[in-house]
Amino acid sequence: MNVSANYETDQNLRTRQGIWAYGAGAPLVDRVLDLAAVAETATTVDVGCGNGGYLARLRQRGHRGSLLGVDLSPGMAAKAGAASGATTAVADVQFLPLRTGVADLTLAPHMLYHVPDIPLAIAEIRRITAPSGRAVIVTNTPRHAYEVHAMFAGVTADLLGRAATIAWDGPRFRSDQAEELLPAAFDVVERHDLGRVSAVPAAAAVSGYVGSLPPDALGVPADRRAEVLAELERRVAAHIAAHGSFEVTSGAVAFVCR
Repeated sequence: MNVSANYETDQNLRTRQGIWAYGAGAPLVDRVLDLAAVAETATTVDVGCGNGGYLARLRQRGHRGSLLGVDLSPGMAAKAGAASGATTAVADVQFLPLRTGVADLTLAPHMLYHVPDIPLAIAEIRRITAPSGRAVIVTNTPRHAYEVHAMFAGVTADLLGRAATIAWDGPRFRSDQAEELLPAAFDVVERHDLGRVSAVPAAAAVSGYVGSLPPDALGVPADRRAEVLAELERRVAAHIAAHGSFEVTSGAVAFVCR
């Protein structure tokens, strides 16, 4: 799967992030940062920083310490720097060009499931985190966005004669894998379930979420992709007309590691 191509710019990521804006309560980034309990002057490294949501929010919350974002995508690193004013760099989490123990807080939100060698990446996160510091690693449960997956399977079963599976942020590093792998690198691993339901009022937000994924993540022939997405949007719109919204469950889980 061509993951890197999906992150050349932040357009696809912003589309996927948008579906979670309809949930009640504080945004996920704030709830994760609350768990991190980072001191205002702490040196913070965001590994796989994406478009800089966490870095920008730290600055907005009054963080005065050093902020560094690293991402494998040059486009994402540039976007994160522009959005947050933080220093950013292009780097691979499996081989971080940072000295041991540099970070008081290391963030790794929703990125380890894309990494080829996940244990190596976890070891690198542990290495750059100070002995007195902490790492906050965020992933999803297996039921993350299950309503979207179920609707997509139904559409493809009817149109293609087989139910296709969305293969994205998949089972390589979900919450159960995290519970197995993280204790090998950290002495203390605390799990915090942060999932909630987003009541999505617009069918285009759901079809856009699916359409933002790489073509090979959907298992749909290229000449049928537009048809599948259009039917998905039609069915979601019918559901919204009948129920007022289309509920999508977030399975976000944060692991605070020391």
